[in-house]
Formats: sequence, C-alpha cells, structure tokens
Amino acid sequence: MTNALQSQVALVTGAAGGIGRAICKRFLAEGARVALLDVPSSPIVAATEEIDPTTELAFAIPTDVRVEEEVRQAVAAVKNRFGALDILVNNAAIPGMGAFLQTEMDDFDRVMDVNVRGSFLMAQACAAEMIKQRHGSIVQLTSSFAYSAGALRHFSVYNMSKAAVRQMVPSLAGELAPYNVRVNAVAPGTIDTLFARQCMPNEKSVAKTLQRIPLRRFGKPNDIAGVCFFLCSEDARYITGQTLVADGGFLIG
Repeated sequence: MTNALQSQVALVTGAAGGIGRAICKRFLAEGARVALLDVPSSPIVAATEEIDPTTELAFAIPTDVRVEEEVRQAVAAVKNRFGALDILVNNAAIPGMGAFLQTEMDDFDRVMDVNVRGSFLMAQACAAEMIKQRHGSIVQLTSSFAYSAGALRHFSVYNMSKAAVRQMVPSLAGELAPYNVRVNAVAPGTIDTLFARQCMPNEKSVAKTLQRIPLRRFGKPNDIAGVCFFLCSEDARYITGQTLVADGGFLIG
C-alpha cells in the first residue's frame, strides 16, 4: 500500500456488504479515514469494528439513503467527526429480481428508490460539501448489466436502475468540474459475493456464467476496491465523467 489517500476522508455507502467492506478496507490501508454507511438493519456496526477495532479511523453511520434528512445528517456527522469530506463511493444498491411481466410496482419503486434516488441524494449532499472545499471525488457503482441485459434474465428493473446511475456520471461531472470535483463510475461484472452466488443456484449455472467471461473467473470484491481506489487517487486526477468496466471481459466476450 502507498498511503496515497493519507489525510483524505471517505464516505462509503452499502459498506456492510462484500464489495463495500473491501472498499473501506482498501481506503483505510491507503491512509484514509472512512465513514461506513448502511441501513440500520444491516451489520454496519460489526463491519466497522471488524475493519477498525479502535474505531479511531472509521465509524458507522446507520442510514437509509432513500431518506433525504437521514442523508443530510450522515454527511453532517462525517464533517463533525473528521472535519472534511473528500471522497464518496456510492455503493448502496438492492437487486430486484423478477420477470418483467410479473413485476409489481412496489418492487419497481423500491429498487429505483435505493439504487437511483439514494445515489442521487447522497451525491447531491456530498457534492455540496466538496464544492466548498473546491475538490472532491465521487465514484458511483453501476454494473455491466447497465450495458447488456444478457448476463442474467429477470433483472429488468435492476438493469434499468444501474443504467440510470451510469448516466448520472457525465451529467454530474459536467456540472461539478468547475469546482474541481470529479465524478466517475465503476461497472462491475459478476463479483463473487453472496448475492452473485444466490443468482447461480447450482454448479451448472456457475459453469455457464464462467464460460461467458473471457478471463474465466469471477471478480473478487478486492478487484472492485482497487478500481475505486484508483479513481480516487492522484493518478486519476485528469479523469472525470467516465465509467470503468471491471467485468473480466464479459462485454467483449
């Protein structure tokens, strides 16, 4: 590790999950102080204690990203604790599986509320603080499914939500560039997490999915954490408005 994020303050949403925890661990290892955010019903406190038992460099913020006031309070808590906010990684999302013709509007609204509204609210609140500092980096977590629906069936709402998150990137990047706030995204492919395994219930489905990935392996949460770190580092200081696909070659396969 390089301590490339020394003195930086990061807020990571969806931090209790596999990818979220990996991002937080990588940022801490690179010298950042990290606020871990996830819904109150998640093991967010346990996740924080796992990656930083002293809780000096990391702290948990139980928050529902769909609720505007909770988002504002979370950002205020980060500023109060660490005095700054340099990085936002918008990782919070829910899957929303179901055949298109059987999709209930309550399910549609739930996925869109978390994945799109939540991402927008958090970016808006954090960007307001970053503008005051005249610098910042926002990374959105979209998906290779935002480009291709062929990976898994019965994911129409999720795919649409992630396409909306992807389109947010150039839109926000253009508005925030004059303030030296960069906005980029990472589009993971199939990452070896509990959610991904639930979508592949048997060895046959696992083998079929692997056959469609040119690198012939699933991604690891650390693979995505590394890409997020790069986009927040000085090495990416001239990159904004871009989506970096990390899918083992799925989209070219």
